[in-house]
Amino acid sequence: MFRMRNILVRNTFTRNNEREVIDFMEENKGIKAIKILKNVMETVKQKVHSHFKEMNITGPQGMLMGTLAHHGEMKVSDLSERLGLSNSTVSGIIDRLENQGLVERTRSKEDRRVVYVNVSPEFRKNSKEHFLKIEKVFEAMMSKATPEELDDILQGLNTLQRVIDRDQK
Repeated sequence: MFRMRNILVRNTFTRNNEREVIDFMEENKGIKAIKILKNVMETVKQKVHSHFKEMNITGPQGMLMGTLAHHGEMKVSDLSERLGLSNSTVSGIIDRLENQGLVERTRSKEDRRVVYVNVSPEFRKNSKEHFLKIEKVFEAMMSKATPEELDDILQGLNTLQRVIDRDQK
C-alpha cells in the first residue's frame, strides 16, 4: 500500500494493460531526518519559551541567560559564537537584560576592548527555581521512553553528530 503524500502515482499501461505505479518522489531519508529533528527542536523551543515567559524574558534572552548561568562569565564574542548569533545581536540582547538588572558587563583589566558578561547575583539567586522547572519538564517528557528507546535516541543523535562533523571537515 502506498502513502499518497509521499509518492506521485502515474497511470500508464503496460502491454498487459496493468497499471504501473511509479514512485517519483520517494522522500530522501536525510531530508526526512532533518525534518524530524526540526519538529523535535520546535517542540523543545515551545516548552522552554513558555517558561521564559514566566521569567519575563524572551526566548533569545533566556537562551543567553541559560548559557551564562551554565558556563559563567563569558566574553561577548564567545557568547555570540556559542549562541550562533552576531556580536551586534547579542549586544542588543545584553543591553535589554542589563536594563532589567539581569546581567552585568565588566571590561577586561588587561584589554579594555574586551567585555565580559555574567548573570547578576539577583538573577542567579532567583533563576535556579525556573531552570529546575524546565529541567523537570524534560525529565517528565523523556521518562515516558523505555530504556531501549532512550538508547536508540542517543545512538541516533550520536550518529547524526558524527555525520554532521564529517561534513565540517
